[in-house]
Order: sequence, then C-alpha cells, then structure tokens
Amino acid sequence: MEVKTESVETGQEEINLFKLGSILLRFWKTALAVGTTVFAGGAAATFLKTPEYESEMLILMYREASVPGVRGLEATEKPKNREDLSTEIEILKSRSLVAKAISPPESSFDKLSVKEVIENMSIRQVGDADVLIVSYQDIDPQRAQKVLESLSYTYVDYSIERQRSQATNAIQFIDEQLPKAQQALNATTSILRSFRERYGIVEPEAYAVQVSELKQSLVQQEQEVEIALSQTQRQLQELRQQLQEAGQQPQAALANSVLSQDPYYQNLANQLTKLESELALELTRFQDNHPAVESLQLKRNQIQNLLQKRTQSILGSASSQIDINQVVGYGETRQTLTNQLLALETGLAAQENQLEAIRKAQAEVAAQFQQIPQLQQVYTELQRQLEVRSQAVNNLLEKRQELQIAEAQEIAPWEILESPYLPEDPISPNIKLNLLLALLMGGLSGVGAAFLLERLDQKVKQVEDLKQLTGLSLLGTIPRIRGHIIGARIEEQRPLSSDQQSAFTESLRSLAMNLRYLGAATNRIKVLAFTSAMPSEGKTTITYHLGGVLAKLGQRVLVVDGDLRQPTLHLLAGLPNHGGLSTALTSDRPWYSLVQTAETESLDFISSGPTPANPVALLNSQKMKQLIDEWRQTYDYVLIDTPAVVGLADTQSVGSYVDGIIFVAGMECSTHDDITRSLEILRSNQCTLAGVVANFVSKKHGHTYSYGQSAGNPPQSDHEKSNLGLVRESW
Repeated sequence: MEVKTESVETGQEEINLFKLGSILLRFWKTALAVGTTVFAGGAAATFLKTPEYESEMLILMYREASVPGVRGLEATEKPKNREDLSTEIEILKSRSLVAKAISPPESSFDKLSVKEVIENMSIRQVGDADVLIVSYQDIDPQRAQKVLESLSYTYVDYSIERQRSQATNAIQFIDEQLPKAQQALNATTSILRSFRERYGIVEPEAYAVQVSELKQSLVQQEQEVEIALSQTQRQLQELRQQLQEAGQQPQAALANSVLSQDPYYQNLANQLTKLESELALELTRFQDNHPAVESLQLKRNQIQNLLQKRTQSILGSASSQIDINQVVGYGETRQTLTNQLLALETGLAAQENQLEAIRKAQAEVAAQFQQIPQLQQVYTELQRQLEVRSQAVNNLLEKRQELQIAEAQEIAPWEILESPYLPEDPISPNIKLNLLLALLMGGLSGVGAAFLLERLDQKVKQVEDLKQLTGLSLLGTIPRIRGHIIGARIEEQRPLSSDQQSAFTESLRSLAMNLRYLGAATNRIKVLAFTSAMPSEGKTTITYHLGGVLAKLGQRVLVVDGDLRQPTLHLLAGLPNHGGLSTALTSDRPWYSLVQTAETESLDFISSGPTPANPVALLNSQKMKQLIDEWRQTYDYVLIDTPAVVGLADTQSVGSYVDGIIFVAGMECSTHDDITRSLEILRSNQCTLAGVVANFVSKKHGHTYSYGQSAGNPPQSDHEKSNLGLVRESW
C-alpha cells in the first residue's frame, strides 16, 4: 500500500510539473516580456537611485541610577525585558527633541525638516541591554554625522532636565503625601491607645496568660469551697440530730438561742417562771376559783401574751413554731448545742455565698477568655497598621532627602558610548541584492502572468479535465503531430514522418480495439456518428483513418460523409463528390450505386453529394433512418462524419438513428462552455453518447496511444466495462 501511495504521489507531482511547464511553454513570450520588464525596471531604479550614507551612535540608558527616590515610590518594579526601552525610543524620536537638535543656525541643517529627520532616523535596542543604537541616513555623509552629533547633545541635556524634573515632581508629591501619612499614623496610634484603655491590656498575649491563670485559680477555689461546704453540711446534720435527741427541734433551738440573747425577753421569762412557782404554791393551798389563784393566773396570762408579742417581734413568721414554755425552760446543754448549731448555720451561709461569688467570677473570666482571639486580631491589625504607616512616614522622609540630593546632581543619566562616525561607503543602493531581487521578481511576475493568462483561457487543455468535464468514457487519445495538424484544411496537410505515422496509427488502433468491445454483448454498436463542439477539431480525419484501421482488422466498414454543408471526407479519400448521401436522400437512386471503393479492401465510402437546400430535414427524414438500417445489415461498422454541434442541428437530427455518438474534442480548441453546451444539446435530444476521443494530445501527457488502458486491450475493470458497455467477444 505504501509503494502504491508513493507512486500515486510521484505521478501527481509529475503531472503538476508538466502542467507548469506546459503553461510556461504556451505563454513563454508573455512571461518573458513581463519578466524582462520587471527586471529592467528594478535594475533602472537601482542604478538611478542616489547613494545614501548611514551614521550610528550608541546610547547607554542609566535607568536604575536616574532618580532612586522616584523608583522607591513605585508600587511594583517592571521586569526587565525588550519592551523596557520602548518608551525611551519614542521619546528620542519625538518632534520636540528633534526640532531642538536641528535648531542651531548651521548651514548643513538649513534644508532639513523635522519630518525628514524623523523619517531617516532608526532607533533599536541591543538585545536585552539598556543600550540603544541610533542611526541616521542621508545623501550627505557629513550631514548624517552632524545630525547625530546634535541629537546626542540634545539627548544628554534632556536626560539631565528630566532627572531634575522627576526629582522636583517627586518632592512635590512627597510634600503632598507626607501630611496625609502622618495623619493616618496619628489616627492609628490614638485607636491603639483607646483599645488598651478600654480593655485594660497592654499586650494581648500577656493578657491571655493572665486570664488563663485566673481561670485555673477559680476552678481550684471552687473545688476547695465545695469540700468545706460538704463538711459543714455533714456537721450541721449531726448537730441537728443531737438536738432532736435532747427533745429540741433545731428550728426552736435556734429561736431559743436568739431569744435568750434578748434582755427584755429574759426578764419576762423570769417573771413568768416566778409566777408559775407562786401559782403552784397557791394551788396547794387554795382551789382554782380562789381569788389569789385567779390573780396569779391572770398575771401569768398577761406575761405570756407579752412574751408572745416579743417573740413575734424578734423572730417574725418563725414565732408561730416556738413554744414559749420550751424557751422559758431552756437549759445550759441545750444552749451549748444551739450555739454550735448557730455557728454552723452561719458558716454554711458564708460558704454558699463564697461559692456563688466564685462561680460568678468564673463566668466573667470565661467571657473574657472567649474575647481573647478577637482582641488579639484587632490588636494585631492595629499594630500592623501602626508599623505600615510608621514605615510609610519614614520612607517618605528618607526619599525626600534622597530626592533633594538627586535634584542637585549634574550627572547625566544617559551616556553616549560611541559618538557618531563619518560614513565612507553608501548603504544604498545594494546593487547585487537589488539585481538579484529584480531577477527574482521578474521571474515570479512572468510566471504569474502566464498563470493569469492560463486562468483566463477557458479552453480544455488536459485529458483529465476533458474526462471530468464530459463524464464520458475515454475511448482513445490521438497525439499532436508537429508540422501536420489533424483536422486542418486538407490542402494544407503534409505527409507524416515514420514516427508520426506510427504514433498516429497506434492511437487509431487503440481506438478501434475499444470500439470493437463497445456493446459487444448486444451487437448493437455498429453505426457511429462522429462530431465535435466546434469545427477543426479533427473529427473528419479521425473518422476517415479509423475506417481504414477497422478495415485492415478484417471488418467491413462504410464511411459516410454526413457533413452536407462543407464536406471534406472525399478530399481525404481522393475521390470525387458527384453523387453521395444527399443524392440517395433526394432521389430514388439506390445507395449502393453511390458507394465508392477505396484502395483498402472492405472499406467503402459514400461522399456527401451535392449541397442540399435543407440538410437538417434530409438527415432527420425517414429515408435517412431507412438507409442507416440497411447499412447496419450490410456492414460491420458504419462511421458517419457529422458537422460540429454548436450552431447546427445536423448531428442531433441523425443522432437518434445511430447506435452511438463519439464526441471528438481537440485539446486547446474548444472551451469548457462549448463542450458542456454541446453535450447538453445531444443529451436533450435523447442521443446516445458512446464516449469521447481526445485529439491533439501532447506526448508528454502520457496518453499517446490510449488513456486508462493499454493499446489494443479492452478496459480491465468491471466499472469501466459498465460505463462503456463492454463485454469481451471472440473475433
């Protein structure tokens, strides 16, 4: 598969090269004329052009040392690349600097304009270095040098002025920004101070450690108080149990302890005790209703009421739970237990209050602990702003000092590395290069002109184009023979040489072999009409000589001149034209009486005969159909030469009676439109197109004898057989 592909590609390259050669060969005069004209114009322009000279100088751009203070104010540094000096290049080429450079009243600059200087200038960067090459071209070498010298002085002065201007502008900018920066710094300092005063902290980290330690201390205190509280509650429970065993309720004992501390209450209690003793003594002596007893009882009741009121006054609502008799009879043991109970109750209350205070403090510390991350974030941001704004103020102050120094400097930022030189040799014109380019352009122009003429020429020139245009099977290719144009006027033809005769004969044999296989299955392709799109495409000559080739192959052949308007077939055969096809169609004379025999056996001719008044009517008549049917029965092949299709209706008139029409196309004779129109006419009249024959084919096309198959051999593929209607038959 790879070998086949390479072969196809090689063939296509050969075809393309041949096509290029054939185009140049056809239009060589035009190509030569155009190419020569272009070359001559280029050469003339080269030799007539005034010589130009070029001088150069090198400038070193001290970009980093220009104004250090300004560089520090830039937000970001540009990366060093080839675009770094693009701005400087445009500045050097500006009209203001150029005008300043050529403004001195020197005679050499009198005729120079700013526009001319800029157009003749060229500035480029040397690689990635901060070096510029400034060149200037002029027809006067001395003036080229002087222009660059003046420009160099102007550039150096400009660099110093720009440095000062940059420093001045930068100082002015700093003076505008410094108060704002100082104000921002003061505001940040004030905010930071307010933050510390509000939260009572200096450093968030130390504050966080302090809060953490306090949190741990409160946890420890809580644990200690809870332990002490538990012990107090246990002791209190034990003491209450002892009081109950002694017949005293704990609440009453506490109340008795309180009341025992009141002098007024104790006085009433003593009086009540004394009355109780006296009453008991009197009851031993008297009855209950005795006046003395009743008097004592009345006093006792009064004192009890006073005790009750005093108890209520001291104890409040708890007085209802107190038995006055128990209080009055309070002993020393009970008093001791009651004092201990009171001490424990007091201690328990104090411990509970302490525990509550600790837990409240823990809640406050926990809230403070949760605020620590936020406080740290705020403090960090404030501290960062303070540092940034403080640094900004310091930078502005430092840069201002640097700029003041730079403003006073006299060192030029730009330095002339190489001064302009006096050119000795012209740079333009480059005679060798220009002549070479003129020659190249001349050649390309000539080829382009040839291709343009080829594009404008719509004539069919290639066999492949003919096959693609017609869509018909290619039955044969007839070579172009120098000195003898097949199809030209008969009296102008000259004898063929042996080589020409051999090529021509072999092409006709190939065509004859293809015709013998044409319609072999049905044996219908016997009567063939030959036509072309335009006159002088060689169909008559091909018809005549093809008849001779078929006759030599043993076939009975009748060649009929169907061109009733301008007959030429009898001239090729060297026969008279007294009577012929028109005679047979217009009279009762038998056609066989009009047959003329040539030198070759089995080859008969019927000339056209006298020119009739209406050839189309005769060719389209039933008499013509009858003659063709009789010829089909008598001969193996009947070849009818007919006029060209375009402009005449003769071919389509007889086309419906024949078995097929062979379309002859001469290379470089008919246009695409002529051939397309001819085929449309034939097909619209239901004519059977058997195939196409390419005439006047150059040998370089590779189609000398046949196209698509070997000479004398039928088509090999079934597809080709189906297109031609070919089926092998025995001869």
